[in-house]
Amino acid sequence: MNHYLSSNELKRLAKGQLLGKYGITVGILALHLLCTLPIQFLFNPLARISPFLYYMLSLVISVFAGFFTAGEALVYLKVACNQPPAVMDLFHFFTPPVFQKAGKVSQIQLLLSVISLAATLPYTYVGSLLLTSMISWNPNASMLPFGAGTFLLYTILLVVGTAIEVFAQLLLSQIFYLMQDFPEYTAAQLLKLAPKLIKGHKARLFYIQLSFLPLMLLSICSCGLGFLWVYPYMQATYANFYLDLMRNKHPHTP
Repeated sequence: MNHYLSSNELKRLAKGQLLGKYGITVGILALHLLCTLPIQFLFNPLARISPFLYYMLSLVISVFAGFFTAGEALVYLKVACNQPPAVMDLFHFFTPPVFQKAGKVSQIQLLLSVISLAATLPYTYVGSLLLTSMISWNPNASMLPFGAGTFLLYTILLVVGTAIEVFAQLLLSQIFYLMQDFPEYTAAQLLKLAPKLIKGHKARLFYIQLSFLPLMLLSICSCGLGFLWVYPYMQATYANFYLDLMRNKHPHTP
């Protein structure tokens, strides 16, 4: 009979595995942010000039960021396996064979980015219309700053879009871990295997993710400093969740 670890057990494992490794994991996080955030900030003004160009560049930036996300998966799998992580693990998918690794990461991250964009773009657009109406609203007018129908549409699109994005992220949440364990698999094979592995456990992972919300709020209250501790803790927990699935499910080759 399969025995899956509880949320508390996974977190307890992660805490123990991170002892003595916070220095390297915080350094890796800082390097990750340094390599990706400046590019995002650089292109943010394009949102006002050319929304289409902005969203196209956002996809490119997201694919680029995916290389670091995949590298972090390797970092925290090492942590979860009680192996010492290295800074160069973050750049693992920039090393030879570059084209083979880059192709898989690009395909997978592009799919994730397109799903996210398709889910968020409708309510983002309607939300911008609401914001424009509120900015131009005359406080002395008797009417509301926006139409009730537009607000209802925005609410529906927000709920549906968020649900789609969360479901897609949960469905493919294990894909970068699988990429480390099955480097010979193609992107298509990994995209088939990831949903099989998480089947029946999406709600469990969602619960674990929600359980970190109080710590995330505390991190915000500490001007983001607490995030330097919370982020490695979260990622190590997620890596242990993956290993727990693998120990119990043993997914078949696609």
